[in-house]
Amino acid sequence: MKKYGLKAILLLLLLVVGIAFYQFDAGEKFGRFMSIMKEIATNVLNADHEENIDISDEELAGIDVEQIAKDLESPNSETAIEAAAPTEIPRDEIRSEERPTHTKTMIKEAKLVDLKDLPAKFKPLKKHLHEPFKMGACQICHISKGDNPAALVKKNIQEICYECHKTKYTKAYDHKPVKDGACMSCHDPHQSDTPKMLKGNSINDTCLKCHDKQNGAKGVSKFITMNGKFKHKPAEKSCLECHDPHTSNYKTLMKKEVGLEFCLDCHSSLKDHKNMRQWINNAKYKHGAVSDSKNKCLECHDPHSSNHPNILKKDPVQVCLECHNKSLKAEEDGGMLMNMAQHLKENPNWHKPIRDANGKDGGCGACHDPHGSDNFSILKKSFTKNFYANLENKDFFCFKCHKESKITEQYTENDEITKFRDGGVNLHNLHVNDRKGRACRACHDEHASKNKHLIRDFTDFNSIKFPLRFVDAPNGGSCAPACHKKFEYDRVSPKGIGKREG
Repeated sequence: MKKYGLKAILLLLLLVVGIAFYQFDAGEKFGRFMSIMKEIATNVLNADHEENIDISDEELAGIDVEQIAKDLESPNSETAIEAAAPTEIPRDEIRSEERPTHTKTMIKEAKLVDLKDLPAKFKPLKKHLHEPFKMGACQICHISKGDNPAALVKKNIQEICYECHKTKYTKAYDHKPVKDGACMSCHDPHQSDTPKMLKGNSINDTCLKCHDKQNGAKGVSKFITMNGKFKHKPAEKSCLECHDPHTSNYKTLMKKEVGLEFCLDCHSSLKDHKNMRQWINNAKYKHGAVSDSKNKCLECHDPHSSNHPNILKKDPVQVCLECHNKSLKAEEDGGMLMNMAQHLKENPNWHKPIRDANGKDGGCGACHDPHGSDNFSILKKSFTKNFYANLENKDFFCFKCHKESKITEQYTENDEITKFRDGGVNLHNLHVNDRKGRACRACHDEHASKNKHLIRDFTDFNSIKFPLRFVDAPNGGSCAPACHKKFEYDRVSPKGIGKREG
């Protein structure tokens, strides 16, 4: 058999040489002849005639790889070497990301295993196969002899993986499994139904096996939750939308530095979403949480998920009170803003948006734009801080929720329009529709009060505070401010305030 095999090789050699001389000029003929002779001689000398390697060029052509374990060390003894715990890789080790590739020669040097002969635990085969596993080249990673066929050719996983998956540590922050060489914390070395050979059912599932706030792994410092009612769409799609899973120059492995611009990259070009970069930059009045704070958007929003609308970290009132729990300097005029947390604590009757923070139009954002506004106090519409105001402007802020008829109707007995009336005389109209119409905030506190109807204890007139002395009654009430004597009003038994024509 061996004699006939050598004859066949010699005949093949003559055929190849003849083709070469027929196709190429003299210079190329000699070079190609020597190359072919060398390859055939090597294969003849190293061939194992008792065992065939059945792998075709067509199969190899379909494998997008160049080199596989080119310099893998052979074990020094017949005893299998067990895989030890990963050790930290020195930071000064050079690393570069390269696509792992293997040569035909190195593949043929491994003892190939037919996939149908693999142990039952590998069956049925999954959607994605690690290329050495797909080729049946088990010896690239495993020792073929000994009692433990699963033993690795090197003690540390990273030494095997990094033979093909070239890596280096040149960035400021590394994912701990990457730094420790614990590749198999995330990746399966054989097969997976998830791209990138991930162990989880998806990229997010893989990440959350360690980083989930409820079921997080020990030793993990950063936990998140994706179980909130409201989810950030990029985070829901894939953690890799914002993070690099291996190494980064930015904290928490972000792809860019965390800050306003990172968020604005998306939130300035989304469909059916206002251009936030343009909005923030052009707003006349800025919100300090956006313009001056350390964490910018993350002061208020959770980048992953939340049980509050707009993925706020807390409900739409409490998130504001995280900062407004002390006196703050207003950017508009340099004045001091009140300690709103203390004000709400001391005044139990709250304005409805504050009281129903999680309602459809609830929270501070019902009146204020937290990203900036052209209106004073970053309000969504115009509102005066003066004692007097011309309320003919139907775009006035209070009309966003309150009906205009509350002040335009001179006479009414409809409680839904107003309860502030003496019989049928609308006392809102009486106070407002005058040469010097009082602004709403002259009598009402827009946030909270000890009194019903948000009536103030004191009002401010030209920086002078004077009491309103409001007293509530079953069908009306009374007040005795500095601007007029005491007046009483009653919806059922009118006291004669104002004159009703006819």
